[in-house]
Amino acid sequence: MADRDALTARALIASLDPDYVELGFLGTEFTDGPLEWSGYGTARERARERTGERESVVCATGRVRAGSGAAPAPEAVLIAFEFGFLGGSLGEATGDRIEAAYAHARAQRLPVVSLVATGGSRMQEGMRALTQLQRVARQTVLTRRAGLPQLAVVRDPTTGGGWATLAAGADVVLALPGAQVGFAGSRVRPAGADPWAYTAEGQHAAGHIDALTEPADLPDVLGRWLTLLADQPAPARRAEPPHALTTGPLPADGTEAV
Repeated sequence: MADRDALTARALIASLDPDYVELGFLGTEFTDGPLEWSGYGTARERARERTGERESVVCATGRVRAGSGAAPAPEAVLIAFEFGFLGGSLGEATGDRIEAAYAHARAQRLPVVSLVATGGSRMQEGMRALTQLQRVARQTVLTRRAGLPQLAVVRDPTTGGGWATLAAGADVVLALPGAQVGFAGSRVRPAGADPWAYTAEGQHAAGHIDALTEPADLPDVLGRWLTLLADQPAPARRAEPPHALTTGPLPADGTEAV
């Protein structure tokens, strides 16, 4: 498989820019969560002790540094999933952090790089977890409308809403070879489904992934893409998001409505 156990979220960001600046978005604090799911608070505490993180994503700003003396790429917002924290699952506090990171990117006119490794929504939070997919999808739409590039790196595994929102919806989708990729995780796929179709290689062959990238090559590849897209910024788009993603008319500059 790919790099699920190779690097923590924080170490992955540091491999791209050792001088990254963390965005200190804490998000909602829970004990047993909105459903009072017995043991959820204990599981979160164990995840904190194991990973050193308070949630399943780490958000930062940095300049990806390619090798061979290349100049650092333009500054970007980096969103890295920590798979060791409850399988990189998306809960309400995860959504808080991702939403704040995207808002910061738009305010500072920065591209967004998502380094995704997640099993999907966090079952202990029920529908509150599923609504985070709407929140994240709205942020990607607002950011695309603002004309800012979005890149995704698909790590192992990337399934459920993390694939459907942050990863598959990016302008450029890179994947680490051997990663498990698809909306359906291994436990919920149709009987007789071809396992190859749920790999980075299968998704690349189907056109859902732009390129397969070895972990060692990631700084160089990301740096080139960020430099290219910064030199040729995408124009702001007028396309409206689906009605379910809006809470009212979107402002012309792609920022949040007040």
